[in-house]
Amino acid sequence: MVYRSRDKYRCVVCGYVGPFAHKKTQKWLRSRLNAKCPGCSSLERHRFQWQLLDELLAGRDRSQLSLLHFAPEPCLEERLRPQFGEYLSADLFRSNVDRRVDVRKMPMADNSFDVILCSMVLHYVEGFESGLREIYRVLKPGGMAMLPVPMIHQNTCYEPAADSVLNMVVEPGPDFYQAYKAFFDEVQVHSSTDYDDALHFFLEQTDEHPFPMRLDHQKYADTIPVSRKALVANPD
Repeated sequence: MVYRSRDKYRCVVCGYVGPFAHKKTQKWLRSRLNAKCPGCSSLERHRFQWQLLDELLAGRDRSQLSLLHFAPEPCLEERLRPQFGEYLSADLFRSNVDRRVDVRKMPMADNSFDVILCSMVLHYVEGFESGLREIYRVLKPGGMAMLPVPMIHQNTCYEPAADSVLNMVVEPGPDFYQAYKAFFDEVQVHSSTDYDDALHFFLEQTDEHPFPMRLDHQKYADTIPVSRKALVANPD
């Protein structure tokens, strides 16, 4: 395993303290420095989500809560599944989930889940607005959904170039989360800049790129929107 330096970070998911490993792939967007925890294989966004979930559910009995987890990350699923009274994993294409589900047309009843996690999914969905509408529908009143997407441009590109190597239906920018406000009663965007760098929730790219939310040389902030359904559902 290759490490960039002797810098030590703390993983909020498994408690590991020490150097994080690089993540290198053939796709330039996904190659990052100090991205992966050697203890549980969590990446920046997984640890950030875990931290937020702990904060937002503090004091609540998770055994009394239900969670719908789209495209479940193994490092989170194996820890979240035993914590919640009801845990359902879902994906449209994967076979190793509880339900094969299209986020745009879910077979679940209205007001079914207290928490929905759907990370790095919606930018691949044609007509993602239908997904937002469905997520709101199946959320219980008072429920919340974490629906982060990657930040690619300063402004969202809704018509990516035909030769784009990213294969995304939408290439998001920070303004992408504005669309959420048309469907949810409250949307609050949390930033990695609100946390100590020792937790490493930010992105550390292998090369310079014109991504939004630049922090420093090759370093970029990350964000997670938390979207809520009011205790008294919006009649619209």
